[in-house]
Amino acid sequence: MSTWPPLARITTTRLLVQRRFSTAARLGYPVEGVPEHLDEKEAGIFEKLREGLSPSRLDVKDISGGCGSMYAVEIESPKFRGLTTLKMHREVQGILAEEIKGWHGIQLKTKATPAGEE
Repeated sequence: MSTWPPLARITTTRLLVQRRFSTAARLGYPVEGVPEHLDEKEAGIFEKLREGLSPSRLDVKDISGGCGSMYAVEIESPKFRGLTTLKMHREVQGILAEEIKGWHGIQLKTKATPAGEE
C-alpha cells in the first residue's frame, strides 16, 4: 500500500501530461509535405487534414500498435481561431468521418494558431 497521498499523485500525473503536450507542440512538423516516417494510413489522414484545415502544425500517429484502429492527432490551425475546443474537434471529426467509422477511437489535441504565426 502506498503512503503517497492521492492528491500528490494526481498533481504529478497532470504535470507529466502537460510537459509531454508542451514538448510535442514545439516539435510540430512543418506542414509543407508529408513526413517520411508516417505509414500509408497515417499519411492519408495527414493529407486530408492538411487539405481541409491548412494547419500550421500537424502530427498523426497510430497509437493502436500498428493495426490502424486508433490514432492520435495534434493539429494547430488558423481556421480554429474563435472556436471552442468542441467545435475544433468537430471540424477534425467531420473531415475524417469516413475513416473514423472503422476506428476504435481518436485522441485529439487541437489549438488555434495565434494571429501572425501562420
